[in-house]
Amino acid sequence: METVSFGDLAPILAAVVGPMLAAVLAMMRYQHVDGTKTRTLIHEQIDKCRDLIGENRDLIEESNKENRDLIRENRDLIEKSSKENRELIEKSNKENRDLIRENRELIERNHREVTSSLGEVRERLARIEGHLQLPPPPEEGEAEAA
Repeated sequence: METVSFGDLAPILAAVVGPMLAAVLAMMRYQHVDGTKTRTLIHEQIDKCRDLIGENRDLIEESNKENRDLIRENRDLIEKSSKENRELIEKSNKENRDLIRENRELIERNHREVTSSLGEVRERLARIEGHLQLPPPPEEGEAEAA
C-alpha cells in the first residue's frame, strides 16, 4: 500500500469540499436575504397594525361620544315623557273624580226622585184599592202569622 500525501489529496478535497462550501455559503446568503425581507415585512405589518389600532381607537372614541349623546337625549326624553305622563295621569284622575262626583249627585237626585214618586204611587194604589173596595194588604207581622 502506498502512502498518499496531503498534496495528492488536496485537489480531491478541493473538488469535494469546495462545492459544499460554496453551497453552504449560498444557502447562508439566501437565508440572510430571506430573513431581512421577512423582518421588513414584519415591521411593515406592525406599522399597519399600529395605524389600524389608532384608527379603531378614534372610531371607538367617536362612537362612544355619539352613544353618550344619544343616551343623554334618551334620558331627557324619558324625563320629559315621564313628566308629561304624570301630568296626564293627574289630569285624568281629576277628571275621574269629577265624573264620580257628578255620578254620585245624579244617583242621589235619581234616588230622591224615585223615593218621591214612590209615595205618589202608594197614594194612587190606595185610591185604586179604595175605588175597587179591596181590603188593604196584611202587615208584615200578620202575613207571617197566617
